[in-house]
Amino acid sequence: MKRKLSAQALDPRTADEATEAGVEIVDDEDLCPICVALIYAPVKTHCGHTMCAECMEKWAEVSITRQMEVVGLDDAPMTLLPSEIQSACPMCRTLTRASADQRREGALRAKYPGTYRQRQAEARTVTDDASESIETLTLYIGNTHSLVRSEMQSKNTHNWTFFVRPSRTDIIEEVQIFLVFKHPTFRKPRVIVQFPPYEIHRLGWGTFSIYANVILKAGYKWMSTEAEDTADGQQQGKLPLEWYLDFSSRGSQGRWRLKVKKEKENQEIEDAAQRESVMRSWRRQRELDPDWINPESP
Repeated sequence: MKRKLSAQALDPRTADEATEAGVEIVDDEDLCPICVALIYAPVKTHCGHTMCAECMEKWAEVSITRQMEVVGLDDAPMTLLPSEIQSACPMCRTLTRASADQRREGALRAKYPGTYRQRQAEARTVTDDASESIETLTLYIGNTHSLVRSEMQSKNTHNWTFFVRPSRTDIIEEVQIFLVFKHPTFRKPRVIVQFPPYEIHRLGWGTFSIYANVILKAGYKWMSTEAEDTADGQQQGKLPLEWYLDFSSRGSQGRWRLKVKKEKENQEIEDAAQRESVMRSWRRQRELDPDWINPESP
């Protein structure tokens, strides 16, 4: 984006000529330090820096942590705007958050009415041209735990619940849960949960790793290097996770902050048609080949 005229960048004669021509000269203090244009929809960080909301959002998207963070069981999942996520300030690198500065926005509108309208039109054009959008959500994986009395000679004294809790469930197709530690008490080592809550309850005696695949609905994909394609051809539609059961006290959980991309509508239709074609091929194969074996069977 082109830099707007700055009062300090012009000599007095040029500034006077620009004023007479009706050109609004933007003071340096009113320029966004990232895009170097008039600050539009300003947000202010807790460390005192002001910038465009869109610029802060883009910065937060690339600077959020990709590592799982162990948190308390009372921590609740939520969908966050990029500007609401704690990230390093683009100016001073302090870990901070940003919030809308409505007072500053009103002052900028009044001081530069023409330039602000132009910035608003530019922002609308960018929004209209966007064919896909990215949002950040939180996803929790973990287990609760409690001790129970068991029958004589039984070691099953641990009552536990394994769970996957995304901040948005409307974009989740299903969660596939795999109990790798096979034991006679575990009747179903592979469980598919299609509706929230995405969890399983068991009574056992030992800890082990549990694996889960979080499958997104058509038209969405995980923006993660760990994401994989689903069996029916949805690109980056599967996010594999692993959790080791915690039988200390009440249990524990880990928190992921992940980005999900919503593709444009016609792409969603194309992907759905492709998956339907794959499913038809599978059905034909099952009908014609008596020796066909489902590759996803446990």
